[in-house]
Amino acid sequence: MPQERLDALQRKHSMLSALIEREESIPSANDSYIRQLKRQKLMIKDILSGVRDDLLGEVSRRQSGTA
Repeated sequence: MPQERLDALQRKHSMLSALIEREESIPSANDSYIRQLKRQKLMIKDILSGVRDDLLGEVSRRQSGTA
């Protein structure tokens, strides 16, 4: 389950990156919209970090036999 969540978050992060890049290329871009997208991307990055930490902890526990 955590791997599926990680994959979904990575896809959303990539989608936001592409959307931000596209929006920033528009001469009349809406700056507040771009800031909102960047905040969402940062929030997802923080969540990704937590999910990765959880996965690493799970792998470590399995390797040490304490799962």
